[in-house]
Parts: sequence; C-alpha cells; structure tokens
Amino acid sequence: MATLEKIRQKGLLLSIVIGVAMLLFIIGMVDFNSIFGSSRQNVAEVDGEEITIMEYEQRVDEMSSFYKIEMGQSSLPDQYVEQVRASVWSSLLKERILGKQCEKIGIVVTDEELEKNISSETPHPMMTQLRVFYNQEKGGFDNTIVEQVKAAAESEPTGDVAKYWSFVTRTVKTQLLDDKYSALTGASININNIDAQYNFNAGRGAAIAYTNTQYSTISDSLISVSDKDLKNFYKEKQNKYYRENESREIEFLSFPIEPSESDYADIKAWIEDLQKEFFTSDDFVAVCNQNSDESYSGVAQSKATVDADIADFAFSGKAGDTFGPQLFGKTYKMARIVETGITAPDSAKVRHILVMEATPERTQQVADSLLAALKGGSDFAAAAKAFSKAGTGANGGELGWLKDGDFDKEFSAACIKAPLNGYVTYPMNGGVQIINVTEKTKPVAKVKVCVLSRAVEASSQTYGQLFNVASQYMAQNTTLEKFESAADPAQGQFIRNYTISSADTRVSDLKDSRQIIRWAFENKAGDVADKVFECGDKFVVAALKSVSKKGYPEISEIKEQLTQDLRKEKKGELIASDLEGKLAGGDDIAVTGTVNTLESVSQASQYLNGIGMEPVLAATVANMTVESKPAVVKGNNGVYVVKVTSVAEAGEFNAASEVSQLANRRPYKYMIYSSLEKAADVEDNRINFY
Repeated sequence: MATLEKIRQKGLLLSIVIGVAMLLFIIGMVDFNSIFGSSRQNVAEVDGEEITIMEYEQRVDEMSSFYKIEMGQSSLPDQYVEQVRASVWSSLLKERILGKQCEKIGIVVTDEELEKNISSETPHPMMTQLRVFYNQEKGGFDNTIVEQVKAAAESEPTGDVAKYWSFVTRTVKTQLLDDKYSALTGASININNIDAQYNFNAGRGAAIAYTNTQYSTISDSLISVSDKDLKNFYKEKQNKYYRENESREIEFLSFPIEPSESDYADIKAWIEDLQKEFFTSDDFVAVCNQNSDESYSGVAQSKATVDADIADFAFSGKAGDTFGPQLFGKTYKMARIVETGITAPDSAKVRHILVMEATPERTQQVADSLLAALKGGSDFAAAAKAFSKAGTGANGGELGWLKDGDFDKEFSAACIKAPLNGYVTYPMNGGVQIINVTEKTKPVAKVKVCVLSRAVEASSQTYGQLFNVASQYMAQNTTLEKFESAADPAQGQFIRNYTISSADTRVSDLKDSRQIIRWAFENKAGDVADKVFECGDKFVVAALKSVSKKGYPEISEIKEQLTQDLRKEKKGELIASDLEGKLAGGDDIAVTGTVNTLESVSQASQYLNGIGMEPVLAATVANMTVESKPAVVKGNNGVYVVKVTSVAEAGEFNAASEVSQLANRRPYKYMIYSSLEKAADVEDNRINFY
C-alpha cells in the first residue's frame, strides 16, 4: 500500500514529464535517444566523437569480407572472428585519434592522391601485397585488375567485393595520413649522440660475476610499516599503481561436461549392435560412413599414418579381418581390413600447371601442346609462370611435398603414382592438371583399413544432471563468502581467481566465456551470478570478488600490496648497506656471498638466465666496464653485487652511423601515436554489445 501511495503522489509529476517529452518529440525539438540513453547505441566515444554499433559492425563486416576474399574462403574460421573485432577496434581508434590531429594541422589526403596510390603503375606498397591484384602472367601487381574490382564494387554496392574495396581504400588513406603525420612530427625530433651511445650500448654483451641476496633473508616481522610510512611511500611511487583500465577480479568454479558410466554403456551397446552388419556386409563402407564419426577415405596408409590404436591389427592381418569393438580413451572403435600388400611412397614432391581455357576443347588443346613441349625439353617453371591459372604459377608451379590423401585424394593419388621426373595429366574441376613429380619418399608397406568410431559424449540426461549440480551450487551459495567456502576439493571442486578487463575476449582457458565478462561488468563486487554459464565443455558458476577502477586507487584498496612493496624496499636498503660494508670499496665480490657467472648480458636483455626479469641489473651492467668497481643493485628478486669480467663490444662506436640507424627505424612514429592514444578520452562500451 505504501508503494501504491508513492506512485499516486508522483503520478502528476510523471504525467507532466512524459507529456512535455512527447510534445518536444512531436515538434522535432528532442530525440528520444538523448532522453533515454543514446549511449546504448554507441560502441565507443573518442574525445567526444561517437562510434555507433552500426558503424563498428559495418567495419567488422568489411574486414571479414577482405580476409575471406584474400584467403579465397567463403567463410572465416572461428579463430579469426575475435581477431577481426580487435583489429577493427584498433583501426577505428587510430582513424579518430590520428584524424583529429591531422585536421588540426591541415594534413589531408586528396581524392587525386588517393586515386594515384590505389590505381596507378606505382601504387601504395599495400596494394602490391594483396593477392587479388596480382597478375600471374605479369608476375606482379596489375592496375587493370584494380579497375575491374572497382567496377564490380560499384555495380553491386552491398556485395563482398564492395566491402573489400571499401576496406582497402580506407586503409590506404589512413596509412597515407599516418605517413604524412609521422614525417612532419618526426622532423621535429632530434636524435642526439646520447641516444646513439644508448643504442650502441644495447648491442654490447658483457660477461658478469654476481652474488644474490634474497629479500626473504630478512623476516617480515623485523620490518615495521606504519600508516604514515605507507602514505609517504604511495605519494612517492603513485604512478607505479596507476590503472590504465578498469578491471575486475572474478572467482569461478567449473563443472566438466563429461559422459557418465551410463553413456559409455549406451555407446558400447550401440556399436555392438552394428558389429555384425559392419563385419559381414558387402557394403560395410556405407555402414561406416553412415554411423562413424570419421568417414572412410579409401586412402592407403602406412604404419606411420594409420590410426595408431589399430596399427598392429592393420599390419598383422589380411583383407576381411576384423577388430573390436574396443574403447580407446573416450572413443569406441572397430575396424575391417580392406586391402593389404600395398607398397608405395608416402609423399611426393610435386609441381603442376593448371590449364583452364574458355572452352573444354581449347583447354585440352593447350594442355596437349604444353605436354608435348615439356616432353621435348621445355622449361617447366617457365611454362608454369606463363600458362598456369593456379596461384603457384608465379613460383614455377611448385606445390612442395604432397602426402597421399592431401587436398583432393584422387589428385594426390595420381601424384603418388606418377613416374619420377615424368609428366602425367589429370582432369580436375573443368581444367587439366599437368603433373611433374621431382622426388618421392621410399616405398613403404601400406594397407587400406575401414575404421568405424564413435566418441562417447554426455547424453541429454547426463547434461541435465550436471547442469543441476552446477545450479544447486549457485542457488545454495549466493554470497561471496559461501561461494568461496562451499567448494569441496575432495569432489574436484577448486575455486579459481582471474582478473579481467572489458576488452578481454575470454576468461582463462574457458571457451565462449565472454558472457562471464559481460556479467562481471554489469554487477558489483560481492555479487554471485544467478545463472550457470555454459562454456564449451564446462558449466561455470562465477562470483565477482572485487572491482578496480581506472586511475589512482585509494591506499585502502592496495594496502596489502603497498605493504609488501615497502617492506621489500626497506629490506633492500638494509641488505644493500650490509653488502656495501662487506665490500668496503674492494673488488672481491666473494665476500658478499656465493659467486655465480652469466654470459652476454646487454641493455636489451629482457630475461637473465637463472635470475629472471631484472631490467635494473641489465641496465647497470650496460654502463659498466671491466675496470668498474662492483655495483650493488636492488632488483626484483633480491640485491645483487655485480662485477663485469669481460665485454664483447658491438664493433667500434660511430655516432653518425648509430643516429642514422635510429632515424631509419623511426621509433618516434610509434611513440607519438602511443602518447596520443593514452591522452585521448576513450570510452569503451564494447562490453554492452558482445
């Protein structure tokens, strides 16, 4: 009743708000998107400029079409989808951030300039690398193909070719802007002799002797840390703890979707029912192909390539012999030998010429002429470059090593059977293949064996039971404390922790787990998910342990980490003081501990063998000589006393040469854009859409 009364009290005000909004909408003064959240349509904002989900998905569609056409496939493999989305995100950010900078200083790419870089005899380097614009007969980029693709895109503006063309032209334009901006900004950067010396030292390798005193040699209880100490330490080291992006720490428990004993029994009974028909039927291949997880290919196999589980049986029996059913891992298998006594190579090194003309008659005529010329001594590679319609023509027709059964099995069989260094023809897909085998592996014993296999999977009943187990855990443990404590290791239940950002595409090794990330970014710390997530072959229940906001954290949020870091720093000071006292200005580092040695330590060393990641130690060594006194270095894993024993110089230092090398690498190009991206105000809303 109280709630109803509140609604009545607010009813008049609510009616007025809705009425005004409707009136403004009708007369065109307001967009309902702005009232009720147009941000729901934006996948991002970059410095206040919106990127809508429609634009983002259009770009994903264009890039997908680009890769499909370049790869010659009708669809993209699943693993490419996440990569395409990530690439589109990066390219959109670059277009917005770089575009705004270019607009400010008047850098443009004119239509004429873009046309020249796309369609001319001297195009942008990107164009010359694309498969579509490669002419086999010409042996390189062909501008006439560009014009054909452009015309095709204009004639069908919603097709894959149009999307391909849009992606290519936009990418070239962005690259031209990037080149111009980099040239302008790069001209303002002076690479001096200090940079040159730094670059030279990075290539110098030094042999060192060192001792290492671990921080753990001092007990934590001996190092006092007050709140005032933490406050001062945080003030000094604040930038170290800055968070570039918001993150969340989740906890999850997975329940494998595994078949039950009953599922194994059902598949065992099923395959045993098929056994008699498979073993006795004249049409056993049809029985196999209608019921097996893997169809019978009819390809002869050696002991190295046949199914390892039935190899001994296959090479010890005769045609008609049978085997199984037997369980191997999670798969039941039975087999029947089709043919034995086969001796043939496993592989052949092949080159080919694909002849395909306007008519079958013309195709055969050209193939016959080429075959005669080749048998008369004509150069195969030259003929392939001139006449082959396959992409391998540019490489002299080289297919490389081909195994029996690779690609089209009849084609590979023809290659295996072809005489060494001879020529045979093979009709294929409306064309004629001229095959030349230049090498073969040694002949080996082979068999043809038909294997009927069936993997045991969780049945719908088992699936439901496992889902119920996961659901019960979720329902009975609705608080973070209960969620963490209820897991029973004796039943294989282990809580796992994982830190995620909104840009992550999966959680740890869980398949299809983007859904968990979305849930985590829609909820608050301490929440337990009210649904079971299906992630590939696992059911997953999850809880949100903590939220780490972007920016500088409060001391209370990172107090434990700050305490550990401050303790380590204080230990380092104590250990370093003790080691310096032991050295007392001398050169004998043995007085500071057990001496170890290491070769080839340079400024560029990312990882020191036997030590780990120690950038400060590597940088210190880079600035030492054999004559240098031992240095005491506070590192990540302990305090080191290091002495350089020898130095392998990277040639003779030449400042001008080093400056030239650095200028050619143009590191500023990446540094400047990285700085621009960090400075940009980017609001990433991708988590709201997928």
